[in-house]
Amino acid sequence: MKFKLIFFIIFLTAINSYSQTTLKYDTCSYIKKFEGNWMYANGDDTIRVSLRYARVCYPNMNFINDFIFGWHEYKKGNIIVESNYQNRNVPILYYDTLSTNTFSIRLSNSSLDCNFLNKKASGAIIDYNQAKELHIVDIQLNPLGNEITWKQSFAEFHGMISHAYGMTLPKQFKLKKQ
Repeated sequence: MKFKLIFFIIFLTAINSYSQTTLKYDTCSYIKKFEGNWMYANGDDTIRVSLRYARVCYPNMNFINDFIFGWHEYKKGNIIVESNYQNRNVPILYYDTLSTNTFSIRLSNSSLDCNFLNKKASGAIIDYNQAKELHIVDIQLNPLGNEITWKQSFAEFHGMISHAYGMTLPKQFKLKKQ
């Protein structure tokens, strides 16, 4: 009985500690500034990105987190190289309802402070042409809110299982708000 009581107290302490660390929501509402349709064009290359804000809440677990979900299309001339852009209007009810085939980008605040100059988000993009490998993405919104600098890199264990070592999108580019 004493062991069960100690275990229960440790369990409650762990849950309380966990629930306090999972409240990651944007108190300044700046993450919504990433929302919208964005475009990059350079020669024959065109990249369209649609970003949408979603607040994920699980009240019974005391879990709140703000995310940006995204969809992209990459074209070389008139040829679509990679796209799930047609899914950009799917309902975002809960994070669980979205599959990795429904969206390609998942980002969250990298900083929860309200510093206007620190408009950054980070996360991952699914590279469908490279065995659905994940690439690390860091984006930064300019102070005017009309341009995003996009940087991506390989995940730590990139290609170990799939043996896909490429990257479909450019490593860095700037998207303009449409």
